[in-house]
Amino acid sequence: MKIKEFIEKVNENERMEAEEVDGVIAIYNDSDLAVVEIPCDATNLLEIKFVENYYLYSFGKPSREYLSALIEEFLHTSIKERFPEKKYVLSAMRCAEGPVPVKQYVDAMNISANNVEFHFGFANEKADAMEFTQKKLDSLSDFFPKAAIDAMKEPMEDIK
Repeated sequence: MKIKEFIEKVNENERMEAEEVDGVIAIYNDSDLAVVEIPCDATNLLEIKFVENYYLYSFGKPSREYLSALIEEFLHTSIKERFPEKKYVLSAMRCAEGPVPVKQYVDAMNISANNVEFHFGFANEKADAMEFTQKKLDSLSDFFPKAAIDAMKEPMEDIK
């Protein structure tokens, strides 16, 4: 379960309110007291901070059971799934196979101290396109203008 989804499900319960602040999901009771604090990257119950049990009882048994089930599902979700990072591919219109421009995707790169070479696959061949995260694309801006990289990037969802 993604962080946003977890928060939405907690907020469906009228007695609770949750929000994410600085990498921690805080769950509040009616009195605006943070009753449970869950690090977004928590993997077990020992990492969760439960404020005094008295405040947990303010939720009532059905609400506590609902919250427990949500926390268990959240903890069983891999960290990678909780923090989905958007993936991109790079493409360019090129006249590589004659006078008509075709879209080609970057399928390999050579990087040296002060040079980056893109290798393009066959026309419209998406299957072998390299995947990039935004962080990787930002690191390429040391070699290319950011505007050029932004013009070439396409979200993975758009090409599948």
